Amino acid sequence: MKKFYKYTATLFVITVLCSCASYAPKDNQLSVVLTNTQQAITNLAEKIPATGEDNLIQTFNKLQKKSVALIPALKVCNQKYALTPEYMATLKESQKVLQRVDKDFDTISDKTFLLEAIFLDFDAKLTSITSSEKNDANTKIKVTVDSNEDEGYFVFGKLSYEKALDIKRFRFNRPTNSATQDFVPGYYLFWLEKEDLIGEPELHLIMNNGEEEEKKLVLKTPK
Repeated sequence: MKKFYKYTATLFVITVLCSCASYAPKDNQLSVVLTNTQQAITNLAEKIPATGEDNLIQTFNKLQKKSVALIPALKVCNQKYALTPEYMATLKESQKVLQRVDKDFDTISDKTFLLEAIFLDFDAKLTSITSSEKNDANTKIKVTVDSNEDEGYFVFGKLSYEKALDIKRFRFNRPTNSATQDFVPGYYLFWLEKEDLIGEPELHLIMNNGEEEEKKLVLKTPK
């Protein structure tokens, strides 16, 4: 009987460990992204002070400080729950932008905007982690968009720092005023389109601040 109880207890422990392991990161993808991100920031730390541009320097300092706080938090979250592909995609994009700013430093004219956008994206992510009940980065925010009294506009968007890039955009599955979609915390551009009418892209922070996990946006209708 003792052997039976011992076997049962052992089986229970193994089952629990296996179930927890299913939440663990499956590869070192996050490590690669964070290493590349840190390296780009380190490279920029050598270039930006030499510009003498106060706004650029202040923006970079904010970004650097925020990354120091966010990166360890992301590692802990990934160990607990494994970051979703959607979350990883946003981190990869910010990594690419930082690497592009580093590589093309002398020719990029909107460096301050790009670094500010990534800072706000990082801030939204860190705030959402610390506001989550379980400190889980994978908490998504439901975004609902309408266009005041006008309906039937499709909602498009992309990440804020992709503003000037001719890249694939995403679209809400339903038009206004029933457009609803879940998002990873971050800094985004949203706009409305209907036939030949295209709205001006608007910047919006999407985050969980501990009070609500939904956000309603009223976007300007194109004229």
